[in-house]
Amino acid sequence: MTPSIKNLQYLVALKKTNHFSNAAKECFVSASTFSAGISKLENDLQVKLVERDNKNVRFTSAGNRITKQAMSVLAEMNVLVSTSNLDFFESEITIGVIPTISTYILPNFLSNLTHSHPKLKVSFKEDTSENLVKHLDQAKIDFAIFAFPYELPDFIESFQVFADPIYFIQHKNRKSKVIDNGSLLMLEQGHCLRSHILQNNEISTKHISNFSCTSISTLVAMVDTNIGVSFLPRMAIDFGILSHYPNINIDLESTKAKRDIGVIYRKNNPQEENIKKLAALLNTD
Repeated sequence: MTPSIKNLQYLVALKKTNHFSNAAKECFVSASTFSAGISKLENDLQVKLVERDNKNVRFTSAGNRITKQAMSVLAEMNVLVSTSNLDFFESEITIGVIPTISTYILPNFLSNLTHSHPKLKVSFKEDTSENLVKHLDQAKIDFAIFAFPYELPDFIESFQVFADPIYFIQHKNRKSKVIDNGSLLMLEQGHCLRSHILQNNEISTKHISNFSCTSISTLVAMVDTNIGVSFLPRMAIDFGILSHYPNINIDLESTKAKRDIGVIYRKNNPQEENIKKLAALLNTD
């Protein structure tokens, strides 16, 4: 049976005082309660920890080893308690983020974080939407910066911050805005931007090119060669991704597709309100 923290504390106190009555006083319990706790610990661990008579207390070799380990366990428990009492904005957190957002939103987000919460230590984990949901389930991240709509499992809560319109782009030599069959360049399967583009009810699978791209940068480069057409989220355009591509035109009237930007986190998270405060710093407007 797993020993209790209380009985481990009794053992460490006994090692410190080498006296049952004094150790009991230090733990603010009666001598009989203290003695019973040590006996219970020995029973749980199935090992003799101390040899006692009317005058002396002798720790066995196993008792010495276990007392040393108990001190380490109690020290870690103190760290755990201290961590739980630590102000959220002075702690260390890990934030997940999808690749189609990270490049364009993190610089401004980090600047806002540093200004608003200078004592908060943040690390980022970039991954697909599907994997970030798994990381939340496994408590590997505290929350994730996400794009919606996305079908989330029941244990996940979402908070949306702002809308990110998605605009049609094409090479300037291509005059028609009609999407030919097989001409629509998309990110490969697994990127939620792909499904967000398909929200436009004028697009069907027959329009999608046989070529797929691993990143938005690659997608833009392919449009620049006039291989096909595509769509870009406003945050990528505002970031300047097209600054080196003067031959690409943006149709600012094509606003039939969009995505919403926000965060996801586990339901009943005690830091929900603090997570929402950080999420508000995502807004670049």
